[in-house]
Amino acid sequence: MTSGSPVGPSVTRRLRDDNALAVLHHVWDLPEVADGVTGTDLMAATGLSRATVHDVCGELIDRGWLHELANGRAADGYVKGRPARRYAFDALAGTVVGVDAGQHRIAARVADLRGRALADVAVTVDHDPGRVPVADRVADVVRTVEEAWERAGAPRVLAAAVGVPAPVGPSGTTEFSGNPYWEFVNPDLAGELARARGWRVLADNDANLAALAESRRGGGGGARHQVTLLAGERIGAGVVEDGRLLRGARGGVGEMRYLDLVEGVGSSDGFGKVLRDLARAAGGSGAAEDVVAAAGAGEESAVASLDTAAERLTRVVVTLVSLFDPDRVVLAGGVADAAGLVERVEAGLPRFLGPPRPPVVASTLGRDVVVLGALRRALDEVRADALALSPGRG
Repeated sequence: MTSGSPVGPSVTRRLRDDNALAVLHHVWDLPEVADGVTGTDLMAATGLSRATVHDVCGELIDRGWLHELANGRAADGYVKGRPARRYAFDALAGTVVGVDAGQHRIAARVADLRGRALADVAVTVDHDPGRVPVADRVADVVRTVEEAWERAGAPRVLAAAVGVPAPVGPSGTTEFSGNPYWEFVNPDLAGELARARGWRVLADNDANLAALAESRRGGGGGARHQVTLLAGERIGAGVVEDGRLLRGARGGVGEMRYLDLVEGVGSSDGFGKVLRDLARAAGGSGAAEDVVAAAGAGEESAVASLDTAAERLTRVVVTLVSLFDPDRVVLAGGVADAAGLVERVEAGLPRFLGPPRPPVVASTLGRDVVVLGALRRALDEVRADALALSPGRG
């Protein structure tokens, strides 16, 4: 553009959108307060002029993102004594949905735009690839999500994210072929949900979503380099490097097929499954939680099973630490907080790794860690494309 040339409408629109996003994100990130934020506050935070701030806020109100609060009385400096115009983010302008589509448990949560839960549904399933049709798995996932949505009052959904125990590439599907399990657990679940409800739906690997949740509000918080290890039925890892989630060309970072070759491990079976199998072999009930409880009570066979499963998990942690050199390793999933598990793993690391060794910690987010990560992923999608997803449109 030559000097003195008029600014084209596309440039003007882009500048206006940038200003709108700057204001929206600032108001969105503020703690929720009864008296909102003034135009003067927004000027100081964004560097925009008073006229631009109020003009942008008017547009964001029309789009459904903000609302103007009544009865503002404090002057914001424009005209002495003039009541301040105050704005607040509308956290119920739309909703997001987070889904954990596991092999044995499907959980869905609908949340407002600050991530607060509006409805939860979780069901136990037995999705054995050898005997359950793929169509039944899809139907179970869609049904669970729709039930949560209906319990929340059938609100407008701006984005949904679904976690699956399989690698997910940039296309949102599992791009690796020849793995029947992956093809079964992720038969384009995002596409199926989008077609069923008409929502914007994203898919991601469940361990990646767990790592996202741990980085934002869990055991990985404050660590620039961390690995979150989901160790329930199958082992998967979400790897955060310098604050950024690593994915690879086809979403394969953190997949554990290589464990078939690791001495003392031999498969990608998770801690929960290994513990259950050991208990059954010893004539126990087979429930991982029961084994953990029995070990805590000092039952000899349960302690032996826990020691064996923890030794195997230690070797998995060693391989991940050797590959990625993290600041911290977070154990996540349904039995990650089993009494004595972290201590057993940390005690075993010196046999394989010299110092310094990263600390191993248990997740504090419980079995819904993937759902929480999925909600965060959906919220990130809404924030990044907020103007296209404006609640006031359509």
